[in-house]
Amino acid sequence: MRRYSNRGRDPYWLSAKYAGVCAKCGTPFKAGDQIFYYPNTRTVYGDKCAEEASRDFASCAADEAQYNGGY
Repeated sequence: MRRYSNRGRDPYWLSAKYAGVCAKCGTPFKAGDQIFYYPNTRTVYGDKCAEEASRDFASCAADEAQYNGGY
């Protein structure tokens, strides 16, 4: 996946080191599953919620980049 900025506090995809649950829907995920992580709030989204969160962030980042004069 493409990250739109190199700001260290932007959310990003990673492989889960430990089992856990999605912050939005409570669905469990296993170690090794792909998750979407928000470092500012330490929020983790798994499975379908991760796709939605990633799209939302990408959309906001693209809008901000366009507003600020491009990528």
